[in-house]
Amino acid sequence: MKAAFLVLGPMSWLAQALAGAALGPVPAEGGAPGEVRAKAPSLLGETTPKAILANRTKFRDNLAKVKLGEDLRSRWKAVQRPVTLVAIFGSWCGDSHRQLPHLLALEAEPNPFIEVHYLGVARDKAVAAWPRGCPPQKVDRIPTFYLFATQPGGRQKLTGTVVETPPRAGQTMAMALVELLEASGRAL
Repeated sequence: MKAAFLVLGPMSWLAQALAGAALGPVPAEGGAPGEVRAKAPSLLGETTPKAILANRTKFRDNLAKVKLGEDLRSRWKAVQRPVTLVAIFGSWCGDSHRQLPHLLALEAEPNPFIEVHYLGVARDKAVAAWPRGCPPQKVDRIPTFYLFATQPGGRQKLTGTVVETPPRAGQTMAMALVELLEASGRAL
């Protein structure tokens, strides 16, 4: 009996200590030790660039690092056919923190032919509702960017995707998305 107490005693103490550590306060980002901050809620469903940037500092910090050259801006603005770009992302996801700001930077360059939708998902990657006219797609990894070309009658046809990271080494997500737009135009 004494042996059982000696084994169970420290084990229960360890379990309680670990549980307390897991549930304890979260230090504030850049704050003093012991300072507590509220965890940012996940963005779910359709959202806006403003809400994305307000949700996590990582989005803002990474957007500040995105440098779009004049050539890339001109190519984005040169798109002259109606398309819908759907970005599926997780506000909790590191890849989304790194890649989504490239689309945010591109979208800051107005182009009336490019309609952009941002859809936040939870870890199960289930999309609650797709933009009107866009057929639902299976989402395995995030972020995933889906490009739909507008067909006669407003129907949307999937013409390409970029999944998680740019397809070529040394390529930025902004470059990959502009190339996706250009390739889509040649295919139609």
